[in-house]
Parts: sequence; C-alpha cells; structure tokens
Amino acid sequence: MKQEISQQKDEADAQSSQVKQVADLIEGLVRGGKSITAAVSFLKTGFLAIPENLLMAGRLEYERRRNLILVWDDQGDTVIGPQVGSWYGGPASGDVFWPPLWNQLKEEIPDGCEDVDQASSRVISLGSSAGDEHIDTRGLVLGYVQSGKTTNFMSVIAKAADVGYKLIIVLSGQTDNLRQQTQDRIQHYLLGSHPTRIHPLTTLEKDFSEDILPEALLSQDDLRFLAVVKKNPARLSRLNKWLKKASATTLASCPILVIDDEADQASIDVGTKRQSTINALIRELLSHPKSAYIAYTATPFANLLIDPKDPTDLYPRTYVVSLPRPDAYFGPERIFGTLDAEEGTDPDDGLDIVRTIPEADVSKVRPPTGKNSIESWTAEVSRTMRASILWFLLATTARRLRTSEIKHSSMLIHTSMRALAHVEIQEAVDIELNGIRGDFNNNDRELITEIETLWSEETARVSATLFNNSEISFSEVLANLSDTLEATKVIVDNYLSTERLSYDKEKPSTAIVIGGNTLSRGLTLEGLISSYFVRASSAYDTLLQMGRWFGYRKGYEDLVRIWMTDELRRWFTALATVEAEIRDEIEVYAKENKDPSQLPVRIRTHPQMAVTSASKMKNAIKARVTFSGHKIQTILFSNDQEWLDANVEATTNLVQRAIALGHKENELERTNSRGFMKVPAEIVLQFLDEYSVHEDARTFKSEPIKDYIRSQNERGLLDEWNIVFIERQGQDSSDLSLGLDEPLKLLRRRKHSTSTDDTINLKAIASRWDRIADLELPKSAVVSSLGLADESKVLDRHLRTIRSQRGLDKTGLLIIYPINMNSEDTFQPRPDVLGDTTVTVAAVGKSEREALQAPQHLVGVGLLFPESKFNTDTIDYISAKVSPDYLDNADDELIQADARDEELATQEENASK
Repeated sequence: MKQEISQQKDEADAQSSQVKQVADLIEGLVRGGKSITAAVSFLKTGFLAIPENLLMAGRLEYERRRNLILVWDDQGDTVIGPQVGSWYGGPASGDVFWPPLWNQLKEEIPDGCEDVDQASSRVISLGSSAGDEHIDTRGLVLGYVQSGKTTNFMSVIAKAADVGYKLIIVLSGQTDNLRQQTQDRIQHYLLGSHPTRIHPLTTLEKDFSEDILPEALLSQDDLRFLAVVKKNPARLSRLNKWLKKASATTLASCPILVIDDEADQASIDVGTKRQSTINALIRELLSHPKSAYIAYTATPFANLLIDPKDPTDLYPRTYVVSLPRPDAYFGPERIFGTLDAEEGTDPDDGLDIVRTIPEADVSKVRPPTGKNSIESWTAEVSRTMRASILWFLLATTARRLRTSEIKHSSMLIHTSMRALAHVEIQEAVDIELNGIRGDFNNNDRELITEIETLWSEETARVSATLFNNSEISFSEVLANLSDTLEATKVIVDNYLSTERLSYDKEKPSTAIVIGGNTLSRGLTLEGLISSYFVRASSAYDTLLQMGRWFGYRKGYEDLVRIWMTDELRRWFTALATVEAEIRDEIEVYAKENKDPSQLPVRIRTHPQMAVTSASKMKNAIKARVTFSGHKIQTILFSNDQEWLDANVEATTNLVQRAIALGHKENELERTNSRGFMKVPAEIVLQFLDEYSVHEDARTFKSEPIKDYIRSQNERGLLDEWNIVFIERQGQDSSDLSLGLDEPLKLLRRRKHSTSTDDTINLKAIASRWDRIADLELPKSAVVSSLGLADESKVLDRHLRTIRSQRGLDKTGLLIIYPINMNSEDTFQPRPDVLGDTTVTVAAVGKSEREALQAPQHLVGVGLLFPESKFNTDTIDYISAKVSPDYLDNADDELIQADARDEELATQEENASK
C-alpha cells in the first residue's frame, strides 16, 4: 500500500514538473512576442506536439504565476470590450527597458511607484501582444489634469518596448513647447538609459524629420524607435510619408504603438477643417497591420462621444481605464468644492484660495473681440492683477524660505488666446513689475503697507498648519523679497515667441508667464503658485484642461492662489461634479462588465453637458438630455421678496393639492420626517409649472425636466412621487408652514461669497443621503449593509441601488428644503481630510460664507430621479450656444502656427537632401 502511495506521489510530482516545464515554454514564447493563444497552438502542433490536457494545465500554471487568472477585473475601474483577453502579467526578469525606469521611479516617487507599475501593466495587458498577427487596439486611459499621466505612459512605453513593440510614437499636443517638454522627459527617463537600444526619431530641437529610409531602420529587431510628434498636419504628413516607404513585409512585422497625449484635443474630428485633417492623418497612421492606439486624457468627454460604430475612428472600443486619483492631488473638487451639503455644516466650498476678478477689471486685461479690435486696445494692470502679482512675489519668497533648495516658481496669466494680446499684457506687467521694484528699493511706505496687509489677510484665510507647513512671518518675507524681485522675469509663450518658457534643471526659474493655447493644455507650469484667469470657454473639457493649477503642491499648498471671475468659478464648481459622476459611471460599467460602446449615451446626455452661460446666448441649439439617475437642486435664488413669496405660494399649493387627494403629511417610512408617499406625477408637474427657477440656473431647467417626466410617464415610469420636507432637527418651529399642520423647523444655509445684491448663491443645499430621505434607514445600517469602511465611502449609486431593492426604481423623489431667511454666521466646522492630517474648516481661517439675510424664507427644491431602464430615455433640449463674439477663436492662431511649422518642415526636408 505504501509503495502504491509512493508511486502515485512520484507520478504527481512528475506531472507537476511537466506542467511547470510547459508553463516555462509558454512564458518564453510570450516573451518572444507571441500571444498566449499562439504560443499554445505552436506547442500543440509544432515538433513538441504536447498533449492538449498537459498544455491546458501548463497554460493555467502560467496564468496563475503571472496573476492572470483574475486579471484586473476586480479593480472596478476598467471597462473592456467583448473580445479583450489578457496576456501580460507584469515585468519579467529578462526585461531591458523597464528596470532602469523602475529604479528612477522608486527614488523619485517612492510612495507612488507601485501604483504606476500596476496601472501601466494593466494598460499593457488589455491591448494586443506584439506577436499577434494583426493588432488593432483602441484604448483610453483617463487620468487627472497635471496628475502624472506622462509617468504612466512612459512606463507603458518601456514595458511595450520589452514585449516587442518596435516603433513607438507619442503624439504630444499642438504646441512646440509641449512637444519639447514631453521629449525632454522621455529623453531623461528612457533614452538616457538605453542610448544603443532606442533610436530617437525626434530631438529636443527637431520635430519629426527622419531622412534615413524606414526599411533600413525598422528591419533591425534589436532596436526600438521612438518619435515625439506634434499634432499638426505638416509633421503627421511627413511621418506617414516616411512610413509608406517601408515594405509591406517590414510593416507586417513591425508592431507600432501610438500614445496620444491630450487625446481629446485635435485628434477628434469635430467638423473643422483642421481637426478633420489631423484625425484623418492619425487614422492613416493606424491603418498599418500591427498598430495599437492608446489615448491619454483627463477630459474624456470628446473621446467618448466619437461614433463607436465606425471601426476606423478612434473610439476606445478595446478598453477604458480610469487611473486612481493620487492622495496628494489637488483637483477641481479640492479647490472649488462640490455640490453636496450635509445638514448642520456648510457645503464643501473647497480651499479658500480663489479670489474674484470683478467684471470691471476684465476689459482691462482681455481685449475686445473682432479681427482688428486689438489694434486700438491697450492692456492695463487691474487692481486684482496687481494683487495676484504681489502675491506671487510674496508666496515665492515664503516657499523658498521653507526649503534650502531654490525651486522653479511660476505665475500664470491667461486672459486671451490671441498672441498680440499677450504682447500687450506683457508690456503692462513689465511696467508694473518695474514700478514695484523701484518702490521697494526706495522703501516706499505705501507699498510696504500694501504687501503687509495682503500677506496678513491671505495667510489668515489659509493656514500653513493645515498642511503641516512651517509658518513664515512677514518680516522674514520682507527681508528676502529683493531676491525674488530681482529674479522674476515676464515671459510670453505663444507661437510668435522668440523666448519660450523653459525650466533648466540646473537654474531655477522665477517667471510670470503670459499665454494662450500653449498654456491651456498639457504643459506643466513648474511651481505654479499664482494664477490670473479670465479666459472664457463653453466647453467643459476645455475648461478643465485650462486648470494648470491642478496637480501637486507639496510644501506650499497653503500659498496657491487663483484669481478668476465668479462666472468661471461657477463653471468649475459644476465641472467638478460632472467629472466625478462620469468617473463613477465608468466604475459602475466596469463592475457590471459592460462594453465601452455603452458609455457614450450616458455622458452625451448628462444635464450639465447641455448647458452653457445663460447670460451670453445668441443662437439656440438642440441637444439631447436625460435625468436618469441624476440629482438636481436649486442653488440660485432671487433676492427679491415677491419672487421668494411666489415660491412659498407654489409650495403651499403643492401641499394643498396632495392633501386634497387624501394624502397625509405623516405617510413617510421615516417617523421623524414629514411628507407624502405615492403622489401622482400631475401634482409634481403642476408644482414645477408654478415654482420659479433662477434665470442663471444651469442644471435645473423646468421645461426639460417636465418633458423628461412626461416621457417617462408614457413608459409607465415616474407616475408616482414621494415628497419629503427636510427639517433641521432639534430646532424651534418657525412662522413658515407651507400648508402643513405644524410650522416647519427651518434649515440654516449661509450664502456663498459669490452672491450679489440680486442673486443668492447657496452653491449646494442637498446631501447625498437625501437619496433615501423617505426611508427609515440609519446611515450606520447602510454602511454595514454595503460592507464599506465608513460613511464617506457611500456613493449616490449605492443609495440608488438600495431604493431599487425596495421597489422604488420607478418612483421619483421631490425634496423641499425650507431655509431660514436669517441664517446666521454660526455653523458647525466641517471635518476635512488633507493628506494625513484631519482638520476642520475652522482651522483654515476665513470662511467663504456669510449670513443669508434674505427678505423671505427660501424654499429650495431637489429632484432625485431613479435610474431609467432604457438608455434611449432622453428628451430634446434647446440649450444655449455661446456667441462666437464672446469666445476666442483658438483655431485661427493654430492654423497660423501650422503654416509656420509647414515652412520649417520644408526647410528641414530641403536641408537633408
């Protein structure tokens, strides 16, 4: 018996050994460029003729050791196409290009290098193996503005080079300085470690102008070829012509990887001649038999609106990967806050670092529109621009006092896309800066008082201790300010510039940078500390990309300041919410294993995407919009008593109609809240007819909301609504009843600093928990049932699921927020977390809130829609089209820049002959 058991054990050990040997063979073939399927087929039909059962066991062993059994699907932030498999499990011992980069990353970003490794491996794994006979990958990697996308795609490049991709092309935006910045980083991190293994097809000084025939280069299997190419017609045409000179045999054995940085810009055909030309040239580049395309962007709106049915276009049909947001990242919601309010606290307004540019200042720094209007315009340094310049000087000095190492420090002035305007502003800023230098050197008391007041006010509004940064006194700043004044230069960076922005690693730069296109996308402004921004745009993706202040500000988080108009600030606040919802949507689609082709309709029809500035409309355009799964709220109110009285009356009428139908105000499941259950949709529609919405409201537009409700009613949905009155618990009753049996206990909401004499801006009145305001569910029970760590992890989609599970997936929710007209300056500090430090808003200093002092109690409204069962549930919506006179025409300047580059490319070509 023992002998039999021993024999079985020997046979099992032999079998295990054979399985491991087969796994080793598969790994060797995959490393050589074959896909897993091709490797298995080769071992099955080749001279080894390995039995199928052993092959399958060997494949499973290979996938297990390479962590491919679970692939990456459990991470919940990758949406993959139906034909996508995974073949790459991460770096291997024989890699050449990745190890040196990995060693650099470990030194420079020790806390984030593991994330970069994992995320870049995921991107590689979802594309095609370099050994596949045909490669046609279309992927999208969604990062954050100024968050390290370049580091991710450099890691992808290194790993792609290791697995056999031979020609790697980086499309790096539309401007020379962005191309040069990308080229510089790639040379530093990749080319420097492999001078004999990677042949650069571009240099810092020269865009693509290779004159060696591709056949002579691409036929060398041991080399990799890398080009960083600007997205303009001249360079892309030259690249395509060069590739066409290679033989079909060479191209068939040359895996090409195209990395499209800032992929939502220029690459997508949006109808203009220039965009169509660039899009066609990129598609031509991808027409070769083995070409993979990976789009990188922080703003995927345009990429996900490409027609997914066109197989030759750039829609990311293979996969969409959403990179995690780094802990120390300053994004839109961190700076501008979100549209969410918890009872008893002020809404999250973000850090108190945004300062208002009044409309009276705009005309001084932004030229009037029209072709020749700039000729008669003279730029002035407005009061707010002077403050932003002075703050740059003070903050730069303070930052350098905190560290023994002098680092780059930058200020951004972005008021127009027009190159001639930049020159005007530069002259005005130079005069202002020279005046400040002269007054400082003369110890002018008015200047000293001015900067001391500015320093005191600003440091009181955002405390250094909030970020564990050392506090710097004004006397210390004053004693060292002369060095900063002496070092500061004013630079114009545009296509006409002779002196472009550059950051010498050996010589720290102190620069006030003025520009348009070149500064609004992709380009990293090192040590950006002060921004002055009045540029207008109706496109959300353009707005987000303009946020050069997003990113990492370690050691000077408290010193960052942004000056902008209140209108732009409102846009950015709304954008923070839209962006978060879209990323959440991608995560939901990933968890539900949905195809990337199902994403566009959800993004295209987001209510915020259809709205532009209500104050500067000309021509109406038709859009499609859905409110499926959305929460909308009134945040703007007129400061007129008659207007507010009318809304009190409209809400009272709503209550009376519900009661007339036999409803009782205690019908809710929640015993401590009042409201009605299963009220007919007609009552809600009548209320929306009578309730006044502020003319500047963006998402809350009564007509499209009513149209959507009616369209749902035709499907048998939203026929019934629950109505909830949110009251402040533990407060005394008021003089407002809205027709209920007992007066309401009013909420307290302070108005935001962007309010005016005519308009009250509350920014947010609704909490995410209001999604279940009609249900008796303690927050702790919800957190426990979802298996989450704490309340902060509960998202709106979780609460939508809970409603659906309780049979409320066809029921709308109308919430009434009665707000005390005398809401005072008292409030509970809002807990916040920044890095490893838990703080309260009170620690920041001055709040951006003030007492309400309205002429009548406010009646706010929230509408929470369930998820529709039909993706096609949209309605036509006539939205605003911003007047062309209001917006700068960026294309005109880009076309002129293209012409200059065409001339330069021709000169280079003639010189090489």
